[in-house]
Amino acid sequence: MLLEEMKDHYGSYSNMNKALDLAPTTYLLWRKKGGIPLRTQLLIERKTKKRFIAKEEHEHANRQ
Repeated sequence: MLLEEMKDHYGSYSNMNKALDLAPTTYLLWRKKGGIPLRTQLLIERKTKKRFIAKEEHEHANRQ
């Protein structure tokens, strides 16, 4: 899953954080790392009933 697709789905990072019960600045850490860690993706996949699918190649997809 990509951070941007999650933001697009929820409308904002704030809404995403609330819906997934994440700390307000979690997305900043993910952006700095280049993506959502696979382990966290798996938790989100489960929490969203597979609305978002974990993909190992997306773990660092945004790294520049």
